[in-house]
Amino acid sequence: MNYYTWAQLKEKVERDLDIEGEVFIRPEELVGYANEAIAEAGAELHTLTKDYLLTYEDLTIVSGTQDYDLPGDIYGKKIRKMIFQTNGSIYPVTKMEDSTKFERLALGVQYSTVGQYEYMIINKVAGSPKILLSPTPNESGTIRIWYVRHPNELTGLDSDIVDIQGCFTFLTQYIKVRIYEKEGHPNFSSAVSILEQQRALLRKKFADAEPDGDNKLETDLSYYEDMN
Repeated sequence: MNYYTWAQLKEKVERDLDIEGEVFIRPEELVGYANEAIAEAGAELHTLTKDYLLTYEDLTIVSGTQDYDLPGDIYGKKIRKMIFQTNGSIYPVTKMEDSTKFERLALGVQYSTVGQYEYMIINKVAGSPKILLSPTPNESGTIRIWYVRHPNELTGLDSDIVDIQGCFTFLTQYIKVRIYEKEGHPNFSSAVSILEQQRALLRKKFADAEPDGDNKLETDLSYYEDMN
């Protein structure tokens, strides 16, 4: 399985636009444009497929602690599943039902309810959302969080990996559009048109990307975390 590198992306853009050695576009700007392009491709990918960038992290729960950090590289709070797996006990940690979650939390605190864990996402501190478990753990253990991560962000090293396949032309075209925009180039409008054509092709690729060949898109609203 081959992945493109930043060196390959950069070489393609610079060769096509004949800008090798130019200083009008600084190296850090070029990397910034590339990361914008990767973010755009990632947004399209996550809209059309569920598990392309699926990964997991083990959360260590501590007795008496109710709030826990989300994985640092999670994309948009997209938790696919949480599994409690400690001392031979394995069960799903389900998202709390919206219509009763506040009452259930209050009852759990007042009556020290013991039972299988549920969770919800809270935002008490700006920029630091948390997983809140209910009931409050009275034990130590492990919960495996299966979630969708962000695409790899480039740092500017030639060896940096673009870990979304099938989007090379879209990425290079996006970077070209941003360069044309800064230059005030007369080809800007036509470049934007080509980019949108590439976006449409990208969407089709991603819609057909399920490994079992089933290109039907599931209507599974539980996959999307509440963004409030």
